[in-house]
Amino acid sequence: MTKFHTIAAVGQALGLAAVALSVLLLVGLGLGPRTGRYRTMTVLTASMRPSIPEGSVIMQTPTALSQVRVGDVITYSIPVEDQRVVTHRVVEVLEGGRSPMVRTKGDANRSPDPWVARLVGDKVWRVRASVPKLGYALQALRQPEAKRVTLILVPLLLALIWLRDIWAPSHARDPVPGPVLGLGSGPPAASAGRWGQGSAALAALAVVAILGGRRPNRG
Repeated sequence: MTKFHTIAAVGQALGLAAVALSVLLLVGLGLGPRTGRYRTMTVLTASMRPSIPEGSVIMQTPTALSQVRVGDVITYSIPVEDQRVVTHRVVEVLEGGRSPMVRTKGDANRSPDPWVARLVGDKVWRVRASVPKLGYALQALRQPEAKRVTLILVPLLLALIWLRDIWAPSHARDPVPGPVLGLGSGPPAASAGRWGQGSAALAALAVVAILGGRRPNRG
């Protein structure tokens, strides 16, 4: 295998990785939460360290109020002050049933929260998993300036990629014998170009999906 083919193979591998990451972001953060089976949220405070450090993205699923147990990490509106939304651990269930009364505590706090919360409705969001630091990147993308730049640059980048391939010299698209990594019989440059287009398009969809995500949880 020549050096040129090696570079092309590395490009294809990077393209595959970019496609996989873009699909994961698009489905996991953009499309999946719209089904109502789960949702994602960014945690911006350190009250749940070390299990959920600040800047984490948490994945939550709806849980029936009657199923709330000690040890569950739930997201709810506190019953005092500004009624902000917090994500804390249940340390005591004072009253069970369809509208339970619970006491919660941040893992990093020495004492339980200075209130008792009665959960109302038909469900509460329970934390199932978290990804540390990912929230910082999402928050940066959601800033108004970043949104404007992203929504302008991504379509421009896609247009430039497509125009480059349309106007490329014909010899760059002439077939050469032999497949590259079993992904087709076309030239390595053309194959890498096709992977680049797919990666860029999926990345653009993922960015748009992320920009429409939920507001952060500051509790």
